[in-house]
Amino acid sequence: MGAQVSKGDFNERAISGKDSAGVKGYIHPPALEFIATPDLMLGVNLGAFSFAMSFQYWVSEQVIADFPDESYKQDTRIWRFGLEATYNLFYPEFFQVGFGLGYSYNSVKSDDIAIFSPDTYDAEFMGSAVAFIANIHYYITDNISMVPAIKIYESWFKNVHCSRVETNDLDPYLWQSFVLATVSVQYQF
Repeated sequence: MGAQVSKGDFNERAISGKDSAGVKGYIHPPALEFIATPDLMLGVNLGAFSFAMSFQYWVSEQVIADFPDESYKQDTRIWRFGLEATYNLFYPEFFQVGFGLGYSYNSVKSDDIAIFSPDTYDAEFMGSAVAFIANIHYYITDNISMVPAIKIYESWFKNVHCSRVETNDLDPYLWQSFVLATVSVQYQF
């Protein structure tokens, strides 16, 4: 399990766009300030290196940025799928410090955040991220370890999908930084 804080373009501004009929509307991203999330990983240790696939999925109520009603909140679904590689110092000792990199695909979706008066629509932001990872493996037994980790995701969202305007390329991209702190128990066989 982990906790995540975030800051960037999602916290600051709405995106304007036009539909095929030329009607102007606004898509308001969720602010994504604080989120609790599971961090599921499946990986392999090869000597001092660890390679893993990670998956995060969570739904939480978020304030919608730059919305006319500043208290407006919506359920927001966020998921991330990525690949990670870390190098573990002090391998094969019971206490190892790891540093690594990751790459992931991100999706953020909320209901009723695109406004084309008088109608509202769901919107989904899609993008990628690069992760910088630091962790500690503390082996309790030969097979079980406690792993606290810090992962910093630098994300760029390059597309937004809304049924009123289909899929729009964002120019400029929306940038968002996520800092995820997790503690996990890992089983190794």
